Amino acid sequence: MRLVAINQLAPPPAAFNPLQAQLVLLGVIAAVESYLRAILRRLIAMDSICQESVHRRDVSYGAAIHLTKDMLPEAVLEKISFISKGSIVDSIRELAGIKGNLPPDVTASIDDYVKICHLRHCAVHRFGKLGVSNAIALGLEDHKELLEKPLLLDYLSLQNSIVISTGMVKTINNFLFNEIVSRISDSRWTGVYKTDKRLFLTYYKIFADTISTTGFSVGLKDMYILFMSQKAKFSAGLPF
Repeated sequence: MRLVAINQLAPPPAAFNPLQAQLVLLGVIAAVESYLRAILRRLIAMDSICQESVHRRDVSYGAAIHLTKDMLPEAVLEKISFISKGSIVDSIRELAGIKGNLPPDVTASIDDYVKICHLRHCAVHRFGKLGVSNAIALGLEDHKELLEKPLLLDYLSLQNSIVISTGMVKTINNFLFNEIVSRISDSRWTGVYKTDKRLFLTYYKIFADTISTTGFSVGLKDMYILFMSQKAKFSAGLPF
């Protein structure tokens, strides 16, 4: 996970540099956006429902003739910026073909992350100063005394920002995996691991965490068994 690598660049508490911390914050936001683009691009490239959801979206002529088939979905994402709640939620729903409202834990994680995006806006576009629109988004009553004053990240604030960003990535990743795999037609599953392995692996490898230092994803076979167990409970009308 790129967020893990970026966190290694954070200045240590004993020699903390607020300006360096702002640069690390920029990297954090860039890593999150890179994740969202990659996960949606891969889903569009291989999932039929995701493909149907983008059939009417335009791509540039240049993208159409120069990008490979696997990378063409990147052109669909070209004009999307994942720095507001609306853009993140709409992209997940519209590009991944997700119906209905997102779960409360997903929207809550996005709300928290968007606040980090406002800090990033201060660092990039206002040379570290807190503007009115950013203060309103963060909570005007709590931040109005800081208007037009320099944004000075301390070590704890930077680490909290990284934790919030990492948390949103994991929450969205888990939600999308559950949502996408659960909607695969029952007719495509046999209930036999050896037979279903190829199909399940296609989705598993998109979402599996093989880098995080806080714990890897459940193994392929164990995840398949868990998935089938949950399907059986759902079919029987039992609570998960």
